[in-house]
Parts: sequence; structure tokens; C-alpha cells
Amino acid sequence: MTARLKGLCDCFVTLFTFGFGPHDLTIWHRGEAVLKRPLTRDFAILLVNSSALCSWIALLFVVGARLTHAAEVSASTDAGDSMNQTRAMLQKWSETEKLIAAERHEWEQGKALLEGRISLVQQSVEDMKKKMAEAQAKLADAKKRAAEVEAEKQQAKEASEALLATAAEMEKGVRALITRMPPNVKEKVKVLADRIPKEDADVKNITAAERYQNVLGILNELNKANLEIASLPEIHDVGNGKKAEVKTIYVGLGQGYFVNEAGSIGGVGTPGTDGWNWTTDPSVAKKMIEVIEVMKKTVSAKLVELPVTIE
Repeated sequence: MTARLKGLCDCFVTLFTFGFGPHDLTIWHRGEAVLKRPLTRDFAILLVNSSALCSWIALLFVVGARLTHAAEVSASTDAGDSMNQTRAMLQKWSETEKLIAAERHEWEQGKALLEGRISLVQQSVEDMKKKMAEAQAKLADAKKRAAEVEAEKQQAKEASEALLATAAEMEKGVRALITRMPPNVKEKVKVLADRIPKEDADVKNITAAERYQNVLGILNELNKANLEIASLPEIHDVGNGKKAEVKTIYVGLGQGYFVNEAGSIGGVGTPGTDGWNWTTDPSVAKKMIEVIEVMKKTVSAKLVELPVTIE
């Protein structure tokens, strides 16, 4: 009995820890208070009584054994649950790592794709900037050229207006010259003379070039005629109200002479505002015959004096 009680006490001491306070007794098991009893007088007597103490210790031992078994069962259960939880956590962790790796791979691919697109966009932006710079340079050059063209156009317009104003004066002068031309010259310039607009006519549809072409064409023919001596048959008044066919010689544009076929009647002509003015002058008849013979080359060239009227 004593050896058994001693073994129980040793086991009890191993499983339990006693704590005596000033007014109570606390028994601890694995860090937890399993029994707390006030230290009353009766409880102290009970502890002194060895038989009661053994019974009390036995009771505590049973309680401790049960608590120890429960703790071991709980620890085993907790260990199994912990293993299952650890396994589940490892599985979740593995799945999470796989998901993270997949997301990282997808992100890296997306990043590379985006970087490629960004590079292309940046290159496109640079190309667009260059094209815009070139376009702006061309636009500036075009504006400059347009301004120059506009200035040239304005100058041309002013020059055209000045030419048109001058053309009107020149046409007026040419119209006055046409009446003073010999008949053969009038015939040459008839086409050009008909193109010259009349005074106060609408000239909006006639360009300055056309008007100057007509004027210059007529003046060119007049210049050539003024250096020539022309001979042609005409009908002239020979006096006494009679008209006869005569041989007329025009020296340039400012002097004319005629003589009848018989060489008995001659005359002198000068241009006027209403045409040529002719007067008979028998003194020039004989000299005109000499001129005609020289022109026909029936005689040798010689100097023939004729009267000249200078206005």
C-alpha cells in the first residue's frame, strides 16, 4: 500500500503542480489550473489525515490520467488536422505558385507585345513628325511662292492695265494712219485693221496681246512700205471734171505722183486725214515718164528730180 501510494504520488507529482496561496490551493496540469480549492480549516484537516489524503490524491490522479489521455487524444487529433491543413495549404501554395508563374509569363508576353507596339507607335510618331515638318516646310514654301505669284500677278495686272490703256491710244493712232495709207498698203493690212476695235467698243473679251498684235502687225507693214517705191494703176481726176487711168508711183508713205499714159498730164499727191489729196501738175509729167522707164529698166538708172511736200 505504501509503495503503491508512493508510486501514485510520484506520478501525481509528475503530472500536477501544486500552488499554495495564503488562502487557497491550486493544482496545475500542463500550464492550466485544473483545481482550485480554498484552504479552509476542514480542508486542512483533510489533508493532514493520511487516509483522506491518499483518497484525494488517488482522485486527482484519476482526473489527471483522464486529462492526460484527453490531452494526448487532442494532441493526436490536432496533429492529424494540422497535417491535413498543411497538406491543403501546400496544395494551395503550389496552385498559387503555378498561377503566379502563368500570370507572370502572360504578363511578360503582354509586356513584350506592348513594348513592341509602343516602339512601333513611337516610330510612327517620329515618322509623322518628320512628314509634318516636311509638309510644313513645303507649305511655307508654297505660301511664299503663292505670295510671289500673287505679287507677280498684281504686277502683271497693273502692267496689263497700263498696256490696255496704251493699246487704246495706239489703236486710235493706227486708225488715223490707215486713212493715210496708199491703196496697196491698205489692202495688205486690211485683215489686221478689221480686228482693231472701234472706239467705245466693248473690249472685255479682247486680250492686250491680241490688240498689240494687230497694232504691231500694221506698224510692221507700214514700216516696210515706207522703204519701198510702189507703182500701180489708178483712176484720178485729170482736170476739167474728167477722170482717167493713170500710172501712180508712191514713194514710201508720204509722197505720190501720177502721169497719164500719154505723158501729157501729171500730178502730185500727199496723204491727208481723209485720204490722199491729189493735184494736177503738168511739170511733173515728163519727169514721171523718166521714172517709169527707170523702174521698167528700159533705161539706165539716173537721178530724177521731183517736187516734194513736207508737212
